[in-house]
Amino acid sequence: MLSTLLLFVPVTAQAQRRISTRGADQHYQTGMQLLERQELDQAIAELSLATKLNPKFAAAYNALGIALARKGEINAAGESFRKAIQINPRLYEAHLGLASVLQHTGDFAGAIASFKQAIVLKPNEVDARLLLGATYQQMGDLESAIGQFREAVRLKPDVAEAHSYLGYALGVKNLLQYSISEFETAVRLKPDLADAQYYLGAARWFSNDVNGAIAALTAAAKLMPNHPNAHYYLGLALQKSGNLEGAIVELDTAIKLAPDMIEPRQAMGQALLQVDDLDGAVEAFRAAIKLKPEFVQLHNDLGLALVQRRDPEAAIVEFDTVLRLDPNNLVAHHNLGMTLIQKGDYAGAITQYQKLIRLVPNDAEAHYNLGLALKQKDALNDAVAELRKAIALKPSLQEAHYALGAILLQQSSLADAAAAFRAAIAVKSDYAEAHYALGTVLQQKSDLDGAIAAFREALKFAPNAAEIHNTLGNALRQKGDIGAARAEFQEAARLNQIRTNQQAANFATNTGLAQLKEGNLDAAVERFQAAIQLDPDNAQAHYQLAKALQQKGQREAAEAEYQKAKKINPRLKPLR
Repeated sequence: MLSTLLLFVPVTAQAQRRISTRGADQHYQTGMQLLERQELDQAIAELSLATKLNPKFAAAYNALGIALARKGEINAAGESFRKAIQINPRLYEAHLGLASVLQHTGDFAGAIASFKQAIVLKPNEVDARLLLGATYQQMGDLESAIGQFREAVRLKPDVAEAHSYLGYALGVKNLLQYSISEFETAVRLKPDLADAQYYLGAARWFSNDVNGAIAALTAAAKLMPNHPNAHYYLGLALQKSGNLEGAIVELDTAIKLAPDMIEPRQAMGQALLQVDDLDGAVEAFRAAIKLKPEFVQLHNDLGLALVQRRDPEAAIVEFDTVLRLDPNNLVAHHNLGMTLIQKGDYAGAITQYQKLIRLVPNDAEAHYNLGLALKQKDALNDAVAELRKAIALKPSLQEAHYALGAILLQQSSLADAAAAFRAAIAVKSDYAEAHYALGTVLQQKSDLDGAIAAFREALKFAPNAAEIHNTLGNALRQKGDIGAARAEFQEAARLNQIRTNQQAANFATNTGLAQLKEGNLDAAVERFQAAIQLDPDNAQAHYQLAKALQQKGQREAAEAEYQKAKKINPRLKPLR
């Protein structure tokens, strides 16, 4: 902070009034040139000689103070500034330097007094006001800080730094729109003012102006390529905009610049989840947890990634960790129950959801999930009771209506089942599964016209569902419409063949991955190509083929495959 503050302190010879001998003046001039070039040791030597040759040389003491402060010799710098002031009490720059030293050492009262003295000497200059405002802000006195910054802006409206300081203070007060306005003025006046670009981008991010944030943060990251937060927030903004490839690049840069920073690793894990890189996401979350083992949200994020990776045992460990750290964490209770269902431990899931319901009796999702677990244990009446509680608590929970209908259909309560499926459709009109289930009920009730209408409605929302085409074909055949039935059976057969090919393609892709891990590049390429022949729209097959070709050194072919994969799935992460 001190070196930043001292940037305001002029160091040019023309800014100083001095009384000097010829030799002292020569050393002073040399020292000033060295100071401008940041050659601090040599500058200190020359300026010290100037003060020895002329002990009344206030400007030399002032410049020596600046050099010492920039080198980190704070106490010596303070003494030098005091000597300059003793010689020339009206030396504005020395008061600024002393105030900056006092502010740095925590003597805020002394710093404020010195800044105010500088303002008395030059009331129309803004440097002292900006530094005084920064000191007030460091003390937590935002009103006084904003007052000084506003006065600086009034005095010199074309000074970009004044608008930037004011923008920052307004942002701390959560006056984001006023803050953004000041930062926008700052970067209009001085587009290469890096801090203003960064804070403008951050303020826009927090005010949900994603595109505006991207523009400012991109500029900030170019101006400050080693600023981890600029890359981090740019990564967040790109991620929210849907540019996951760019987000991953920026977050990776932030991680490299600040390996001990947790937030970029957490955001990286979430971005990798979005591009279906489950292994990468798990690795990112685990790396973040190593940095902060008791960060509850990280364990929850890792648990969800493990659920998606079909590793319920490991996921349960993470959710248990969350509940050990925060026993009343409702999200973790829900996630643990869901994972136990995925694992097939329905008794454990029932216990978990009952525990959650004791914590929050009116949690509709908890009653719904408990109903699902009870259904899996064939406790159908208890399941119905829980699903009805869920619906009473949250009538818009379409899944609860659907699950209730499925159980009632299983119990041959056809009228009640149809009512439940219709309730699900009322909540979500494009609920293909509910339309299909309703058609099944109506078919069992011999209402063929109603069933056919329901099946056709389902196909509006799930046109590639072979089972629905096949069932519709059966209903049409029962109705005597043989031609229409044949068309549905043919479409079902075509879709089933596609599904068979997709399954075979997935198997070939997994075999290729195994070959790739073992370093058998030619065998991997052959398997990925076989997968693509079976399913040309398999993004993972194209992507993994691109990786294999890249490892073989065939960069152009790899890029071509990557572009095919990205066209199918724009969320895929870039090749590394």
